[in-house]
Amino acid sequence: MNDSVPTPRRVPVDDVLACITDRHRRAVLSVLQDRTAPISTEELATTTAATLAGKSLVDVTHEERDRVHVRLHHAHLPKLDDAALVEWDVDDGTVAGADHPAFNVESIRRMLDIDADGADAALRAIQPARRRVALSVIESATDIDREALARRVASRERGMQSAPDSDAADVLVSLVHTHLPSLEQAGLVEVDGETVSYVGHPELDADWLDIGPAVTVQPGREMPDTWAIEGRDDIVSRGQSLFERADEELFLLITTDGLLDEGCVSRLADALDRGVDVYLGTQSAGVRDLVREELPAVVIWEPQLDWMNLPPEREKVGRLVLADREAVLLGTLGEPIAGGYREMALTGEGPDNTLVTLLRQLLGDRLDHLDAQSEDFLEQLPL
Repeated sequence: MNDSVPTPRRVPVDDVLACITDRHRRAVLSVLQDRTAPISTEELATTTAATLAGKSLVDVTHEERDRVHVRLHHAHLPKLDDAALVEWDVDDGTVAGADHPAFNVESIRRMLDIDADGADAALRAIQPARRRVALSVIESATDIDREALARRVASRERGMQSAPDSDAADVLVSLVHTHLPSLEQAGLVEVDGETVSYVGHPELDADWLDIGPAVTVQPGREMPDTWAIEGRDDIVSRGQSLFERADEELFLLITTDGLLDEGCVSRLADALDRGVDVYLGTQSAGVRDLVREELPAVVIWEPQLDWMNLPPEREKVGRLVLADREAVLLGTLGEPIAGGYREMALTGEGPDNTLVTLLRQLLGDRLDHLDAQSEDFLEQLPL
């Protein structure tokens, strides 16, 4: 009997994007998302044809259904099945949606409903992870010099505050000769001499730029509505999705500098614009200065207990996000690596979720009085 813990595996996002750059395949996945049982390829063809044409099922002609059916069988279903995005039983002639970890990423789920001019080209352009990083930097900076862009991309890829000059030089070559021309051709950026400007796509949100290079599958470790995440990119992506979904309140703990990147700041600003109350606890002067400068509407409080200084041989809390008291992300910082730490996190959602319930009980009714900034009140917070 093998009692070993299954090894987590990384599922490349690039492979997923390669499949959903085609409008027909996005339509197929969108149709299957809401299905709990397999459907026949004929029914899938009819529903997909109706989705693509924007008409009701009864208005789909036999010719339209048959044309889509042929393309499904010979082109789209083989690609989707190979990528494990659908479960296709060729012998039975049925197709079902697959439980692929990429569908846990909100921005990828939203991509499935994209049906706009130029969307296919835009999605193809962002398939390589380096382009997504570059676009995220350009979008946050508005206009940026190519060399500055290369330095920031190299730093993000290495997870460092400042990457070596040799790395930045290599990134600059790939940007100039490969990535920026592709992004410009897709209409996502403008290059004027040494300056790069963000254009984007009118019907695509900017958050799809921050999808990490891979999503992590933790075999045998998932619980219903609770799962483990490994790696900074996936953890940041999950945290940002919680920022986006919050309707009323975001409660955050950030223990050290470098955990609030530009994408996080941008999404917190959006949350504030939506009327979400944002509360952030930290003992880091750097984090406090960043938030006060970029997000002055955030309520900042300083934890009174020294909850960050755990024994050096142990992992320590890195970040906590509690969204509307119904979804949580709790991340830890492990051993130092270049420019940061190895990160792990647990995340769960639902009002009755075990992890959510634990945090609500830990914080207690003090969550209802976070705007009471008296010293006596802050000393009552159990963190």
